[in-house]
Amino acid sequence: MRKLAITLILLVLTLFLSAELIDKIVAKVGTDIILLSDLQKEMVQMQSVGLLEEDTDPRDVLDEMINQKLIIQKAKDLNITVNDEEIKVMAENYLKKVKAQYPSSSAFAADLKKSKLTESDLLQLYRDILTEQALSDQILKKEIINKVSVTEAEVINFYNATKDSLAVKPVSWDLGIIFREIKPNQKSKEAKLAEIKEIQTRLKNGEDFATLASTESDCPSKEVGGDLGFFKRGQMVKPFEDAAFALQLGEISDIVESEYGYHIIRLEEKRGNEIRARHILKALTPTAEDSLRERQLMEEIRNRYAKGESFASLAREYSMDQESREDGGSLGEFTERDLPSLFATQILQTPVGEMTPVLENQGMLYIFCRLKEYPPRIYKYEEVKDQAREMVLKRKQIDAFNAWIENLRREAYVQITL
Repeated sequence: MRKLAITLILLVLTLFLSAELIDKIVAKVGTDIILLSDLQKEMVQMQSVGLLEEDTDPRDVLDEMINQKLIIQKAKDLNITVNDEEIKVMAENYLKKVKAQYPSSSAFAADLKKSKLTESDLLQLYRDILTEQALSDQILKKEIINKVSVTEAEVINFYNATKDSLAVKPVSWDLGIIFREIKPNQKSKEAKLAEIKEIQTRLKNGEDFATLASTESDCPSKEVGGDLGFFKRGQMVKPFEDAAFALQLGEISDIVESEYGYHIIRLEEKRGNEIRARHILKALTPTAEDSLRERQLMEEIRNRYAKGESFASLAREYSMDQESREDGGSLGEFTERDLPSLFATQILQTPVGEMTPVLENQGMLYIFCRLKEYPPRIYKYEEVKDQAREMVLKRKQIDAFNAWIENLRREAYVQITL
């Protein structure tokens, strides 16, 4: 970890070691100069992040540095400014992250000393780098990004000209699903409702709410007398939240049913848009009998499909996935990499047209079926139009940038002596 931190400092700060080198000017850009040590520092930085190939020509790197100088000069000519306070905060945060990589403050200070720097020098360097980046981003947005647009016709023409060379869509399938959630049966619900009603009666007879929560609630909050602390709207399930926020201080709610079970709520405090409440919960949790019942139903569905009933009719009748149920259980077209990772192996091991075994995860049961197979093909325009639009836009932005930077080079005095 310390080695990483040392690298971060030394690679960014190579310029400060250049006093030991015989320096010279390698380019003049308007009123600015680029030194050999600047170029060497840039190449070391590029190498540190894997952007420098072994055969990279230093003149290509210098060319990019000249472009950056021209961009910053143009930004200043147009009076583009940055928020100095934001830059200061960003630089301080970056410095903190670098310091945090060291085992101690003294180790960090020792490396700074080796680099002939103070912490203030390092912070200022970060501020300079971030300022230049912010100026560059603003002017490129103003001069390039905001001025380049793409028409639908351009995207269509690009697609038609390149579709044969675009990535071919691999084998895909129309994937069907039948989904069931294991829920408590009516008998279980009635038993829990009877329990919460008994607690309600005890409360009405004067027993202490917190004490009852500690002994009778199925929620972990029982350890603190059912206290849920302060919460805002949107942090609890809606039935619970609606009941809690409707209470007056010290008032106890009627029985409230949510997806978790049956609650009784007492309002303890109000603070702005927050409230603090206690509750007693009798949780509705599926039993082994509930799980067995749903599994037997899913196996019955598989048997009926094997005997010839359509997947669509079975999905419409039994699936709890509302959206796909309306489409006869179809989730749409999937390639191998698009399949749900949790079940991909079982789906692929099951022949096309057959149902998978019943699959379970976190109280949910699933049956999948590759309903239809589609051979490899070229992507349709509608499938890739967003990616095609992005590619056309990037090309136009690059062309616009090249033309703009070339114009800056003609306007400015640029002399290369490398």
